[in-house]
Amino acid sequence: MDVTTIGGGPGGLYASLLLKEANPDWNITVYERNPRGVTYGWGIVLPNRTLSKLEDTDAPSHEAIQETATRWDPFDLYYQGERYRSEGHGFMSLQRTDLLDLLQKRCDELGVDLVFDHPIENPRELTAEADLVIAADGIHSNTRREYADELGAEMITGSTRFSWFGTDADFDALSHIFVENEDGIWCAHTYPGPTSTFIVDCDAETWANARLDERSESEYLAYLEDVFAEHLDGHELLSQTDKWRTFTTVKNDRWHHDNLVLLGDAAHTAHYSVGSGTTMALEDAISLANVFENYDGDLEEALATYESNRRPSSESLQRAAERSRLHFEHIRRFYGFEGVQFALHHLTRSGRLSYDSMQRRDPELVAEFEDWFQSKTAGGGDYSSPSLQSLDLDGLELNQRTVRASEPTVSASDGQLPSHKATAYRELATSHDGLTLTEPLAVSQDGRPTAGSPGLYTDEHRGTWERIVSESDTPVGTQLVHAGSRGAGQPRAFALDRPTSRNEAWAPRLTDQYPTRPEAFAPESMDEELRARVRDDFEAATERAVAAGFDYLQLHLGNGYLLGSYLSPVTNSREDQFGGSLTDRLRFPLSVVEAVSEVWPADRTLGVAIQADDWAADGFTLSDAIEVGEELVDAGVDVLAPVAGGVVADESPDQVEGLANYSDHLRNELDVSTIATVHATTQDEVDTLVATGRADLCTYYGPSIETE
Repeated sequence: MDVTTIGGGPGGLYASLLLKEANPDWNITVYERNPRGVTYGWGIVLPNRTLSKLEDTDAPSHEAIQETATRWDPFDLYYQGERYRSEGHGFMSLQRTDLLDLLQKRCDELGVDLVFDHPIENPRELTAEADLVIAADGIHSNTRREYADELGAEMITGSTRFSWFGTDADFDALSHIFVENEDGIWCAHTYPGPTSTFIVDCDAETWANARLDERSESEYLAYLEDVFAEHLDGHELLSQTDKWRTFTTVKNDRWHHDNLVLLGDAAHTAHYSVGSGTTMALEDAISLANVFENYDGDLEEALATYESNRRPSSESLQRAAERSRLHFEHIRRFYGFEGVQFALHHLTRSGRLSYDSMQRRDPELVAEFEDWFQSKTAGGGDYSSPSLQSLDLDGLELNQRTVRASEPTVSASDGQLPSHKATAYRELATSHDGLTLTEPLAVSQDGRPTAGSPGLYTDEHRGTWERIVSESDTPVGTQLVHAGSRGAGQPRAFALDRPTSRNEAWAPRLTDQYPTRPEAFAPESMDEELRARVRDDFEAATERAVAAGFDYLQLHLGNGYLLGSYLSPVTNSREDQFGGSLTDRLRFPLSVVEAVSEVWPADRTLGVAIQADDWAADGFTLSDAIEVGEELVDAGVDVLAPVAGGVVADESPDQVEGLANYSDHLRNELDVSTIATVHATTQDEVDTLVATGRADLCTYYGPSIETE
């Protein structure tokens, strides 16, 4: 078999030597654009877990790596003049030049043909000549660019500026060093080696303030040496004519086409803050070599197997890296945290570590955090876990951080709870959770999501809820909703929450008959009279919630329901003062919130379920949610509970951000209490969100968490 590898980085070299070792009769050629011995970059970092894989795969190169690498266990975080050391992480690093040199020598030993100083301008010529072409030509892959349509290539550009440097300053651990000066917040990512790697990044605002793009290399090196003077200990920053860049996240729908296969950064990139780029490339190479162990000549099957084997773990790591990238891009939102909480928030930023795993890795750091967290909670007393600490939620005293949200009712009659559901609510309200929250209650008959949904639009409804609340052992909150054009739906159990028909009267397949059709509540269909009626319905329902004794009230401004449909540019196409700009789209929902806040007592807590992202092209986004959230807080809202989706049938959930991260950003950008509306089922999930300052409360569906 004739194999051509484009790119002589670690992944391309390792794949080539593994294939040659297993198949000595194959002709394998590696084309590298740089001369031999010339490379760019400083050190590379690998987690200890990768070493065992390398040892099992190719012992000679593993032994050479062991002899060259520097190993360490802790992670150091420098923040506001203090060092926070976390143990139990386990890494190794080596110079990129050393890794390339030892892999090149191993290729020479096995008979791989290495061709240097040979850029490939037309990869299609190679695919026409070779049996297999491995594209390992990095983040700026010319091969991926040439085959972009066939591979479904996608590039996402971040906003943080960064550049790679070296230094002779000694570091004995992987370190993230945060320093603030008059221009903004800087971070250095360092790891040990004969020459330490020193990556510097900053957010877009800091970059603009420092105007580094207007400085010569010698000028910005001097500037940065001054910023990090305390940590460089008199040493200089070393440059290889390093360029300031923004990070590009590379994704491909397909990793292979005909006899071409992508590997490493050509296929996928992971932000440098998780140190996994070289790891992913080496593990790609191992997986690719494995599928050829018993090769039967079916190249398509072999490459498809490689892709299916590698894609899940690669995409999981890439999602974690994207969360880390976004964390650094928005570092100002978290920079006011007290030191030990900032450390825990930072260490868990990618989602790969949790509160429990941090306790196992570094019990001393977590113990320091627990002492701090206990001192900040309202109740004090013996500490058990973050989820069990009390909270003063703008005057509402809660004994723990879980919110028990009820599952939807499907058998209400004209908004009235059936007796068995009322009994279930009474049992729910006597749980040990911090807050019991009802499902959304319709503010009017024609505002119900389904014919079986409960409401709060009659005094009979109010009486039922008053009895439930009066028997509760814990605070009880309720949500108010108008389904809008999403009304008249079938319950999810029957039809995935889809409408019975958008062209007929409300719920025609059921026994109810109503004069108002759901489409009458689409934003473009509503006139001032109908908006006034809806606003009055919310006010009246709020008055009933007050009379029923609810401790907490939450209005629903998301998931495509009426108020949320005004916010979304996908569903609101009005061209008057209630459509167009975000300010105008917010006008009607905000008027409802203001009307409700006039009725809801000032000494009771008011919240909003706020849309954080439509998960739809050209839809409502997190940046919109932050702008809307600021207006809501100014209007008297105490709590935000971010939700997402529910606007279009073919929504694309953001697997990087997610509901927990939406809560994190809203809480810390706006300095407002939040409820993370995740489907948490373990105490560890709640502990992680609460301890790291990503949420104040968390919806919870697991067994009751009780103090031991």
